[in-house]
Amino acid sequence: MKKKLFILCLSYLITFAVNAQKISIFLPEQSNKEYVFILSKGIKQDTIQRGTLSFAGDVTINIPEKEKKYAGMGSLQVKDSRPLNIIVNHEDLSVRQDPNQKYIFKNSPENEYLYSVIQEGARPAQDTTLYASSFIELVRYMQQLNRLATQGGSLMDKANARLYALNQLDVDKLYTSGIWYNIIDGLTRLTADQQLMAEDMVRLMKRIKSQEAFEHLANNLILITEQYGWDDAFDIIVPYIEESGRIAVPQGRIFDAFALAKVRKGTLAPVLEGLSPSLIEAGYSRTLLVFYQPDCENCHTQIERLISDYPKLKEQNVRIVSISSDTNKDMFAEDVKHFPWPDSDKLCDYRGFAGINFVRYGIMSTPTFFLLDKDGVVIKRYALVTDIDFNTSLKGEK
Repeated sequence: MKKKLFILCLSYLITFAVNAQKISIFLPEQSNKEYVFILSKGIKQDTIQRGTLSFAGDVTINIPEKEKKYAGMGSLQVKDSRPLNIIVNHEDLSVRQDPNQKYIFKNSPENEYLYSVIQEGARPAQDTTLYASSFIELVRYMQQLNRLATQGGSLMDKANARLYALNQLDVDKLYTSGIWYNIIDGLTRLTADQQLMAEDMVRLMKRIKSQEAFEHLANNLILITEQYGWDDAFDIIVPYIEESGRIAVPQGRIFDAFALAKVRKGTLAPVLEGLSPSLIEAGYSRTLLVFYQPDCENCHTQIERLISDYPKLKEQNVRIVSISSDTNKDMFAEDVKHFPWPDSDKLCDYRGFAGINFVRYGIMSTPTFFLLDKDGVVIKRYALVTDIDFNTSLKGEK
């Protein structure tokens, strides 16, 4: 019985060894140097092997079983040397460097195609069966976006770049290309219109097949809209992500974004724990909610502007409610002494971002401001006091 079990295990290991993809690399000038081999995944790099090149300068890279479906760019990064970028796409291949520093590939149509362009300046016919062909097209598109960002371009140039993204850009292949950031960043800069940009991103996401790539782009777009304060774009992108049903168990940034998206323009603001009178009982024409951190320099800058404007806002029947993420009762009391609005409108449960009010409003960064109408309905979310128009309504009427 033990003998049969041993034979079965040995058979499995042999099968695995035969099926596992291997890349044999020979770089005699890099002998005895440390290396890592990485695979590209969006803005992340996944290290799958590290070690030291042999005395002869050779190494065999074994692509792990979990990456057996991977098709995209890999990179051998040797200490104090330029990286060797290789397409990984189910090929058992070898590569060596000749005396003229030229890379010679064997058993790899993918890399032979790619390096005919890189090393020889060839212009091979497009071959849709090869990832290399798609990668070269992605690089050209990246260069087009870069020119538009740095040198400008006509409306027609920008329209063509946008239409390519909407109709032809393969986001699944982009995910493993190593130039994900360059293209996604370039796309978000094609237009200053947040609504148009967000709608374009939604159309891109609808065409993504890979769940991994979908979640990665979702995270990236949430981060971008948060960092730049693009609330109008956020209010289009995040509801789509949630309604798509592709995020079964939201976690981290996506979880917070789903909560924040529920507090968007036209929705009734969640109840604020500890506030009396409530948001709709006090009879104010407008209410501004101020979520802040005690150690946030910009938070204090924005609050000082509010303090300066408070006499005028009070005359306009505007209520200010500040919600702190402080965790120290004494420090909170000292911090809010000079806030001119009533003490009953200075809230803190001393639980930081885990506090019930921060969670209900999905606060991911501070300062965050919500302007509410007399009925407690959200008019708009802001990041800067100077952007707030206390006279605006949901319909944009003055």
